[in-house]
Amino acid sequence: MTSAGTDDRRAALDLLVAATLVSLRAPSILNSQPWKWRTRGQEVELRSDPERRLPRVDPAGRLELMSCGAALHHALTALAASGFAGDVARLPAADQPDLVAQMRPGAAVPPDRTAYAAVLRRRTDRRPFADAPPGEEDLDALRVAAERHGVRLRLLTRAEVPPFARIVAEAAVAERALPAFARDVTEWSDRPRAAGDGVAINDLSAPGAHRVPPRDFALGRTPGLAAGGGTDRGTVYGVLTTEADERADWLAAGEALSDVWLTLTARGLVASPISEVVEVPQTRAALRRLIGWCGVPAIALRIGRAAEPDAPPPSARRSGPDVVGLPGDP
Repeated sequence: MTSAGTDDRRAALDLLVAATLVSLRAPSILNSQPWKWRTRGQEVELRSDPERRLPRVDPAGRLELMSCGAALHHALTALAASGFAGDVARLPAADQPDLVAQMRPGAAVPPDRTAYAAVLRRRTDRRPFADAPPGEEDLDALRVAAERHGVRLRLLTRAEVPPFARIVAEAAVAERALPAFARDVTEWSDRPRAAGDGVAINDLSAPGAHRVPPRDFALGRTPGLAAGGGTDRGTVYGVLTTEADERADWLAAGEALSDVWLTLTARGLVASPISEVVEVPQTRAALRRLIGWCGVPAIALRIGRAAEPDAPPPSARRSGPDVVGLPGDP
């Protein structure tokens, strides 16, 4: 191996490791960050992390695999910013269900830093949004972002919002009533920020003028953020749907979620997920009926314009050594 060849291999590996570090910022179910990366020769492997599974809220692993899909898309976004496409094998081994993807740098492409810049600005904003709704051009761009992954963004009509709010409220009641659900939510929403994961009380906003009731992460505690003066009248609600309900669909939905969220962030919009509506089987079925059986609901989102000039703090994140394994690591 020539010195130049060794340098090329090292540069490619450095590029991959840098991309995996960007994935630490990806959204995930209850901010559980259920993934880990390992270097294998000239590629990196993305694996789901069994120690971070939510067995009661997500027994089938749908949202876990969606979270991994979001991490994968964030890593690909970092590669694109560096001027490379990603060469990805998704779900490459049926006998290794935790192996989500294998990734290496692909062909050189013109650097695209728009989405990468959005990675650094993206936040989960649970406060009521402003009066002015997103523009039609914005919403069209979000639909296109989802479709890049074979996923549909189904935007709810004004008439569908009240029944959607009732379905979300039913999911909240079910999760509070069933100890199995409540344990998972409590475990991941009662964590100190120093833990690097979960939902910290200081990152939560007080109840406000929400058109759809937000998830009660506070659990009787005092949230750290004020609700602000937003009326939520301009909020748009969307559902990401897939053609089928298989592992490949869940992964694609996660990549679409990341793409949609980064796209809306780049366009000056804000969002927060509504995952509880798909966690409870009965409300997931009710949501599917509401949207006319047009696809399988993967997750819902509220999208709008921020009512306050200040952004909420970024969610807690684990450190690189906790998530990214270097050559020689198991």
